[in-house]
Amino acid sequence: MDNLLYFLGTKANENASSKGWDVVTPDDWNFEDGKQYKIPAKLSLIHAEVSEATEAYRKRDFENFKEELADIVIRTVGLAKGLEIDLLAEVIMKMSKNSERTYKHGGKVL
Repeated sequence: MDNLLYFLGTKANENASSKGWDVVTPDDWNFEDGKQYKIPAKLSLIHAEVSEATEAYRKRDFENFKEELADIVIRTVGLAKGLEIDLLAEVIMKMSKNSERTYKHGGKVL
């Protein structure tokens, strides 16, 4: 897992922890310990950053849009690092899978 996304995830979690925020660990995937809120909470924060990026776009605020995209990545790599997911490997596998899909697969409009 020696890659840039892992490094960024490590830095993101170090910073979050130093500021008093919870950092997800592999134990948080345990559905029987009463901590099921942590992962959905982190996903909600990622969703909030996506919403903020959408709002920046609506306001035509490119500088804020760039910052919100960075926040999305920071929160995502932090979550992946906390769960010990090699996000770079997962992205590469997913991109390979996507490359095998048919043109506009699923028949969706958007």
